[in-house]
Amino acid sequence: MKTFNKALQSVAVTAILATTAFGGSANASSENAVKLLTANFEPREVVQVEVGDFHFLPGQVAPIHTHAAPAVGYVAKGSIIYQVEGEKPQVLRTGDAFFEPVDKRILRFDNASATEEAIFLDFNLQQVGEPFIVFEKPPTEAIDRRTLPTIDLEDKIVDQVSVYTADLIAGGEILLETSEPTMGVVAEGIVEIRVEGQKTLRVIAGSSFSIPSSPDKATIVNASSEVPAKVITFLVN
Repeated sequence: MKTFNKALQSVAVTAILATTAFGGSANASSENAVKLLTANFEPREVVQVEVGDFHFLPGQVAPIHTHAAPAVGYVAKGSIIYQVEGEKPQVLRTGDAFFEPVDKRILRFDNASATEEAIFLDFNLQQVGEPFIVFEKPPTEAIDRRTLPTIDLEDKIVDQVSVYTADLIAGGEILLETSEPTMGVVAEGIVEIRVEGQKTLRVIAGSSFSIPSSPDKATIVNASSEVPAKVITFLVN
């Protein structure tokens, strides 16, 4: 998979995807969509999803921390050593999704490479007044977190987030039919998000998007007739 070559930007889209995730189409069937992860947690009244785009220098180590809100994420470039207290460390590689549970100490979230940058995204499902992250001690090393615009969920009760990856062939498309909020990033290529009655939005590789209100019909279309595209989506229900 191509790594992100641009800082993530945010695109707000006025629409909602369905819990069926990806519907098939003539050019891109649901067989191209793969579930990477489903995270389950205690039901919570989520008012917003705060998104962080983190760029870690070679060898950079994250301070021990906790999350007041459940967080799901995706490794866009490089590899990460991830360890929750009481569990064995694991290596997350480019293309992997992850889940950071509420109130458990995250002992490690470190760049596994001494020579290469690592980039990952965190989507935090917050109740009123919850912080993005809580450090046990103030960080001693600068953290390059490029905050993306917050997504408003309007007090939705949430207990699950699923992360999908979908490959679109050149000129292919995926029909989205759902009633649940969706966030995502374009990992490769350029796509257009088309919602009936709304202006088409063009989203480039390295950009994020949100679809927070219900459309009659929404489609993600590979804008290129020559090269494939890859989209990662986070479906909330």
